[in-house]
Amino acid sequence: MNPARTFLFLAISSFVAAADLTPQLGTLGDKLLEETFTGTELPKGWASNTGTLRVADGSLLAAEKSSDMHIGAFRFRLPVQDCAVQIDFKLGAGRIFNLGFDPAPGELKKKGHLLSVTVAKNGWSIIEHNDKANPESKTKVHAKAETAFDPATTYTLLLECKGDNVVAQITGKEPLKATSPDFHVKKPGLVFRVGGKDGQEIAFDNVKVWGLK
Repeated sequence: MNPARTFLFLAISSFVAAADLTPQLGTLGDKLLEETFTGTELPKGWASNTGTLRVADGSLLAAEKSSDMHIGAFRFRLPVQDCAVQIDFKLGAGRIFNLGFDPAPGELKKKGHLLSVTVAKNGWSIIEHNDKANPESKTKVHAKAETAFDPATTYTLLLECKGDNVVAQITGKEPLKATSPDFHVKKPGLVFRVGGKDGQEIAFDNVKVWGLK
């Protein structure tokens, strides 16, 4: 491929990755959050529970830290219920990441996370997390697909929650869908988890959250 065509291909690829995806469960309401990480400091509201979290080169970079003895985890507090969350991501050297929600306090008689979209280099899924207060409870995989994610490619993920239904879309992939009677509950904010060895950062950018009508 000659240089001109290579440049055009890269430009088109970048445009596709950055374009907004179209919701399937409803129409977008008010925009509740838009963050592009253009500064040098963590924007207000982004907090790391475990792992490392920093802003560099216009992206949010997150990694697991072995000394924590726990997968890297960070959050953005934003009370939502029916909503759509869109984010660009690049796996890089990282192993896996999750984007999902916890149930708001008092919404469910369970302990732990509610649901997540998980993305790894060889596939992705929608999972409903187990009840940590019940040793017999198991995490349920509602939908999954084996498909390759190029570590050097930036993808766009759109996660929709409306009522008991969840749809996840990623550019160039078939959507995943799931339904559970617990999914409709109020959610206190976004929950991210990242896995890999020390320093194996996953990059995030262009975070947008809307209400979903």
